[in-house]
Amino acid sequence: MLASHGVGGAEARSWLAAAEPIYDLRQLQPRHGLTLRFDRATNDLEALHYEIDDRALLVLERTEEGIHATRTGLPYFTEIRGTAGRIEHGLREDAINAGAPPRVVSQLADIFGWELDLDHDLRPGDEFRLVYERTWQAGEKQSEPGTVLGAEIVASHRAVTGIFFEDADGRGGYYRPGGEALGRDFLRYPVEFTEITSEFTSRRRHPLLHLLRPHLGVDFAAPFGTPVRAVAAGVVSFAGWVRELGRTVRIDHEGTLASAYGHLSRIAPVVEPGTTVSQGEVIGYVGASGLATGPHLHFALFRDGQYVDPLAQMAAMQPHIPEQERRHFERVEASVEQQLAALPLGGSSATLSRSDAILRAE
Repeated sequence: MLASHGVGGAEARSWLAAAEPIYDLRQLQPRHGLTLRFDRATNDLEALHYEIDDRALLVLERTEEGIHATRTGLPYFTEIRGTAGRIEHGLREDAINAGAPPRVVSQLADIFGWELDLDHDLRPGDEFRLVYERTWQAGEKQSEPGTVLGAEIVASHRAVTGIFFEDADGRGGYYRPGGEALGRDFLRYPVEFTEITSEFTSRRRHPLLHLLRPHLGVDFAAPFGTPVRAVAAGVVSFAGWVRELGRTVRIDHEGTLASAYGHLSRIAPVVEPGTTVSQGEVIGYVGASGLATGPHLHFALFRDGQYVDPLAQMAAMQPHIPEQERRHFERVEASVEQQLAALPLGGSSATLSRSDAILRAE
């Protein structure tokens, strides 16, 4: 890593040696923050910061006497929170009332989107449990919600559990107990908690033109301004106005698939041709631009340039847990399931002990 930033072999070894009494830098772990600072004039490495764990920071700095290494506390720390309750009004309202941050509740739509319609499949008396991260910055009174580490929804006496797991390369996803992927390569819906008002079909009467014509996509009814998300990672190939579709974004994905998002009220400022977007990134906002009767998203999917049914084509399963990761996953699985099972259904949020749960692969 140092070599890729222009640090020669001899100098790199001096930084490694300086750190070794505190931490062996050859043991870097995925998803741990690493910061390198270089002198603007000479391009020499001046400092290196590495997050050893959730509370400790390794600091290496070049001084007149040589490279000085210290271990200090992070300017933030992460705690684990748990929330559980029963459905009375709806998952979003009930989970937020129980203490879960709205951003955390929104993640549930992506975790369970291929298994449950969280707007329509849940009934009063159904249950939810979730365990998630919360990060506190030094000097700040409010925390920032982070990753959902595990969640369970019991709907009509059927339990669906999602466990977050990262492999050795830091790639994360949600899996059922046993290691079967819970998600798909694509998000099920590009907008959260919505209603499908028109599906993919070769013949549909257009609501404004009153003509029978193909509807080569899926329409999602959603309030004006609802964020629209990329269903998968890719590169923006178009962002602008397309006749009847109004403001539209098109994204090319890995392989032969591309997706399009029409009738937007506005396109996200950073989205322009050539921009790389990640799965779930907001690319625009629901509107009624172009030929539309009201605010909704028109979502289309292409394979090799030809329209295909989005709801049918996006359902490819993600792979199971690789065998070489099985033991790590089983440890994470046992810890998360224990934490979820211990949460009382009293509708309140509680701090959990990280020492009692191995929530990420080691």
